[in-house]
Amino acid sequence: MNKLTITIDGPAGVGKSTVAKSLAKYLEIPYLNSGALYRAVAWKVSKQGVDSDDEDAIISLCKSTTFVLAVSDDCQAVAVDNTRLTRELWTSHITLMASKISRLPDVRSFLRPLQRKYGNDNGVIAEGRDMGTHVFTDAEIKVFLDASPSIRARRRFLELQHSDTAVSQEITAKELMERDNRDRTRHSAPLRPASDATIIDTTDLSAPQVVDTILALIKQKNHQTGHSTD
Repeated sequence: MNKLTITIDGPAGVGKSTVAKSLAKYLEIPYLNSGALYRAVAWKVSKQGVDSDDEDAIISLCKSTTFVLAVSDDCQAVAVDNTRLTRELWTSHITLMASKISRLPDVRSFLRPLQRKYGNDNGVIAEGRDMGTHVFTDAEIKVFLDASPSIRARRRFLELQHSDTAVSQEITAKELMERDNRDRTRHSAPLRPASDATIIDTTDLSAPQVVDTILALIKQKNHQTGHSTD
């Protein structure tokens, strides 16, 4: 099979991670959770006590830090200066800080080449918020997932419980709405579907149903280009 680049964008709670991991396993190509890099920066910023609004200080910190992407047990891991991080990246504190940091244009510009490098050689399933619009603009398959706010809040709450048992559903819903507003209105790479993306509403769909929908898109694409997914 031709090694495809597939982007899966959308807000939190639409099932991006579950779907992307399943596709990557089925298609045997790398999986990239782009948000893990922003979380890794947030973790380092928090550890060093840097102001999350001080873009110059954050960029300086990034330039003196080594970030290496890896996959650990189907979870996106990031080695930060040889410290391997997995669950530490997914607490509510890091989630909120990463969302703030991701608004900063210079941070996005700094991390974009790291994301592209990860997927250049063997294809990639890249999930995030600007994978199809800014990072992998030439991706063969672009998907944008969405769902109702109440369903997204519920899914996000259940996801966060694995790494942050103190989180509440009410706080999760509030933070999700705030993050939506930041992501959709930020000046640099706002959250929106790529012009050539297929939009899938996952409100009433299971993860396997979403995966099957995307696999159908891939088969259609490969049929047009003369390749096979078998």
